[in-house]
Amino acid sequence: MNGAELFGGRLYLGCPQWAHRPWTESVYPASSAPRDALEHYAQVFNTVEGNTTFYAVPPRDVVMKWAAQTPTSFRLVLKLPKHITHERRLDRGALDEALRFLDHMSPLGARLTHTLIQLPAGFDERGFDNLYRFLCALPRVGESGEAREYMVELRAPSLSLPSEGGRGRFEEVNALLSEARAERVWMDTRPLRAAPLPLSPETVAAQGKKPNLPVYPIGLGPSPVVRYVAHPNVEANRPWLQAWAEVFARWLDEGRTPYFFAHYPGETLAPHIARLFYELLRVERPSLPEAPIWPSERQQSLF
Repeated sequence: MNGAELFGGRLYLGCPQWAHRPWTESVYPASSAPRDALEHYAQVFNTVEGNTTFYAVPPRDVVMKWAAQTPTSFRLVLKLPKHITHERRLDRGALDEALRFLDHMSPLGARLTHTLIQLPAGFDERGFDNLYRFLCALPRVGESGEAREYMVELRAPSLSLPSEGGRGRFEEVNALLSEARAERVWMDTRPLRAAPLPLSPETVAAQGKKPNLPVYPIGLGPSPVVRYVAHPNVEANRPWLQAWAEVFARWLDEGRTPYFFAHYPGETLAPHIARLFYELLRVERPSLPEAPIWPSERQQSLF
């Protein structure tokens, strides 16, 4: 069974990429070729962050290969190209580029139900008009009739802290996203910031790239999103993952279909973080199915 079937379609769980050679003999079989990484990954997880599209739009034949290597229940959450979000900042011309991008990725069909719109730290309340106009103009149905939804990650400090009176920029942007039918992405870097000295080069790099902002367990719509950036000691993540497991259990009870993406400095142990989170979630909700068996574990079971 693939990851989507095993998670029962109630939860989407994955990592920020699918191709990482150190995952050989865990996510991938030992004898696997790099070209088959996505196919093997899709047997263990049912979603992935498509960060590659932030930097470059892949050729059409590559997009078709991604579709061929994954079941229709798999979800590629692709980032809009940075030219749209960081350079044009969702201006009127950016919409045309976004529509061309979505059309280019259309061979993915139902695998592309969600698109990630990551905005720079300088995109604050001054961009509200652009953001609202942009979100409202995006298509809500794909060429094959599949639903299209959008996830927005905000990195501006002024949009990241609730006001005492409950009527500040934080609440205003949440209301804007709700009205435009978009989810707010929460990136939790608290575990990463708690890493003890001396820091590994991978941890230093991750701390330099990831935003240091507060997070709140607020789901605006049917598909809440958490991007979790781990402490380098896998077991040290338990307190944070336990708290998120309780939140996700509540979201599941409310009928939502949440997304959890596990990041790790250098990504080497990202799958282990994802699996630990799911183990803790199953304690909260034992009715969830068991996690998929990794190829390395299948091999061990033969002996």
